[in-house]
Amino acid sequence: MLETILASPWLAAGVVLVTQVIFLFFRTLNVMYVAEHRLMPSIVTGTAIGLAWLVTIAIGVGAMMDGQWQPIAAHVIGGIIGTVWGFWKKGREEIKSKKLREDGNK
Repeated sequence: MLETILASPWLAAGVVLVTQVIFLFFRTLNVMYVAEHRLMPSIVTGTAIGLAWLVTIAIGVGAMMDGQWQPIAAHVIGGIIGTVWGFWKKGREEIKSKKLREDGNK
């Protein structure tokens, strides 16, 4: 299956884009959960990080060795999207939590 993905730079780029978004999204959340000492969310996000990392690295190394620019560009773009998405999700959780606390004090 990896050979099939690596045979097409555009397919490899699509897979890397998706796995990088997943990787950086969960990594961003994981850092925040670890800082908050939340064990179960840290374990779940850590597992997702590991799986996404394995796929991304397997394809990324092949792309680098073959000189394919598409997966490399997708790696960078996916990382940016995943980080922004993680911050956005975590920020929405904090806003919702703050609103619930404010409503409870009324």
